[in-house]
Amino acid sequence: MGVKESAFLLKIRGMEYFNDELSCLGDQLAEILLCIKEFKQDYQWYVFDVFGSTHSSLFELFPSQDLSVMSTDQLIDSVRQVVQFESGVFIGFQKGLQIEWDLNSMPETEKDEGIQHSLADIEIRAFDFSYFEVYGNDVEIEKHLVHNLNK
Repeated sequence: MGVKESAFLLKIRGMEYFNDELSCLGDQLAEILLCIKEFKQDYQWYVFDVFGSTHSSLFELFPSQDLSVMSTDQLIDSVRQVVQFESGVFIGFQKGLQIEWDLNSMPETEKDEGIQHSLADIEIRAFDFSYFEVYGNDVEIEKHLVHNLNK
């Protein structure tokens, strides 16, 4: 499956958005998701390619990784338990959509820029403990994130 162009790309680093020297923390991703939830509550999420440091198993935190859906609240609860992400792809869709995946081309952190599923509205990637990338179709979400994360 190809990567579709997004309306925006926002790179989020710890120092710039959270006044923290570290980036890709689980609590930081939870804050990003909470901001998205404030703006638009009805996303369902798919999770891929997750690696990082945690006190419990990543499989326990993301048992549905790869082909099962999580609500925004479930995803927030799971990412809060991750200390820091090395990688991860979190793809949000409108609730109720039937999503099909090409099993030969699953989403990966290191793919080209853009959203990795044609029906997705938003995608968040965690890169090498360094920053998050948020791709989206609605620039109003980008404005909401910038305004609310820079408090």
